[in-house]
Amino acid sequence: MSEPRGIRHDFATAYGEDYVGVAPEAFVRGPTADGQGVRVEGTCPRCLGGTASEYRYGTPGTGTKGLLDRLRAGRQAPAPREQDAALLREVHFCECGYAHGGLPADAPFVGCGASWRLPGLSEEGATG
Repeated sequence: MSEPRGIRHDFATAYGEDYVGVAPEAFVRGPTADGQGVRVEGTCPRCLGGTASEYRYGTPGTGTKGLLDRLRAGRQAPAPREQDAALLREVHFCECGYAHGGLPADAPFVGCGASWRLPGLSEEGATG
């Protein structure tokens, strides 16, 4: 994720696989660049870096029916309410892109190792 969202990024935070509970701020939901999924972005509650995750439609945890959705020609996005419900149940991980000190070589995400659930989602580009 690019700055300025991660402008407070604490690069000195050491890697640690820590579940930090519910993030203190809502994240933003929007479509992926190719329209085949949803992108969720916000601020990691541990290292304060900007983080973004992409979830493909038809993938468990993204509010779709999985196999039935994959069999359809042209994956269609589930309704935003369904997306939000699934994404709020999901555990999200820091993907700030910075290799924090102690990051294992086989870590599935490049970040500080934190995981959390979301308190809410707002629509990309929404004001208010």
